[in-house]
Amino acid sequence: MNFYEQELRKLFGGSDVIHDAKYCGKTLLGKIDDELRVKLQFVTTGIQSQYSALRLRIINRTDGEADSQLFRFSDILGENPAFKGMGIYIWDDYGNADWYGDHPSPAACQKIADTVNDYISMYQEEDMGMTL
Repeated sequence: MNFYEQELRKLFGGSDVIHDAKYCGKTLLGKIDDELRVKLQFVTTGIQSQYSALRLRIINRTDGEADSQLFRFSDILGENPAFKGMGIYIWDDYGNADWYGDHPSPAACQKIADTVNDYISMYQEEDMGMTL
């Protein structure tokens, strides 16, 4: 298991909206319900080797992509306190990937996961996990 797979598992391994998750490289694939799938990928946003966001795609099994959203870590967490003016990101230095500066705290990881999971939950069938 590579660094990206470990980080995706850390962020979304306990998700109650992503089912049957599979991890491969920088990508997580999972089910939302019988018809909808989710694809999450670490992506760069302008600077090569700096993975500063997660790209989310909601995919209908028969009709293709239903939605796409980019979640920048800096939009969720703010700037990196270790380096003023810079957001948090994963730096991939010729195959040696790690968080640049400080690793996100467990609370920061939870905030990223909650933000993405909240968005995905809007695509759940109403009887899948929603209680009144």
